[in-house]
Amino acid sequence: MAREGTKEAAEAVLRELPSVIGAFVREDVNGHPREVHLLVRPGPNARHLAYDVRDLLEERLGIPVDQRVISIAQLSPGRKLGPILSEKAGIVEQAEPEPEPLHTRVRFTAISVDSMGTRARVNVELELDGDEKRGEAISVDTMPARVRAAATATLQCVDAMCVGRARFEVEHVSLVSAFDREYVLVTALVSSPFLGRKPVQLVGAQPIEVDAESAAVLACLKAVNRTLSLVLRLADGSRQTSPRKARR
Repeated sequence: MAREGTKEAAEAVLRELPSVIGAFVREDVNGHPREVHLLVRPGPNARHLAYDVRDLLEERLGIPVDQRVISIAQLSPGRKLGPILSEKAGIVEQAEPEPEPLHTRVRFTAISVDSMGTRARVNVELELDGDEKRGEAISVDTMPARVRAAATATLQCVDAMCVGRARFEVEHVSLVSAFDREYVLVTALVSSPFLGRKPVQLVGAQPIEVDAESAAVLACLKAVNRTLSLVLRLADGSRQTSPRKARR
């Protein structure tokens, strides 16, 4: 019974993804996903979607997922579902889908750290759909301060990508040790009319592989990427529907 509930919950969560038409999950004897099958609309990058599926199940349901068990079938552009696929996907009627904004994840492109006596300047560059943004923060020249400055500069870039639609800010940045590795842990707050009245707390962690400042940038992006994509999608949808309301 517990495994059946997990299967149903996982499939319901996957169907929340805007590009997913149908989802089927088969479990192993431990109640973990053994197979994840998705039918999706044209547009999304299947590889990136597989990352989203894995992260979504782990974050929302606490289910460990091996990405190799995720299978994605994507409709060709212009192709409609037949009655059999529509029934299996749980779609009562198949309307012509409206084009969806294809916001990809924010990409980390560059970072520089310059020492100025007892101060340090951290510059971060990010890219979203070909649009590059740059953020800068100055701090005292110590490791914890530079790591926080890197997180601050990162969220400056993110703010510039969604100006007027959401505001992101650093809450806490910590250097932590776990499983014989060093990590940067970041908590951020996002405020947006599309997410309700209260700020939403986001959390991201990244092992330090090159340097702590770069790890701080990646931890920030792990925290905010999915929420940023959601806000941009909702904002675009709001702009598309507002002219219709005005004609009424």
